[in-house]
Amino acid sequence: MTEMTIIEALEKLAELNNYEEILVKIKDDEPTLIDLEIDDIRKFADDPDQTFNLIVTEYTIRELDENGNEKLGEPLYRVVK
Repeated sequence: MTEMTIIEALEKLAELNNYEEILVKIKDDEPTLIDLEIDDIRKFADDPDQTFNLIVTEYTIRELDENGNEKLGEPLYRVVK
């Protein structure tokens, strides 16, 4: 399992996409530039340093359960290009 903050996961997502202009989407929200999403988390999150068990691919950030399996349902973030 990989423990990381949401900011670290978003930065990894940017890295996997070669730091191109990336739009990310949370559930049904409007797509947001990844840099703006990171800034919003830094400004408005209760605890931006809170860690989660996450898996980051080129297209998504998903939370892992206690056994290291991807949780079912919507990803936390998905890339919209």
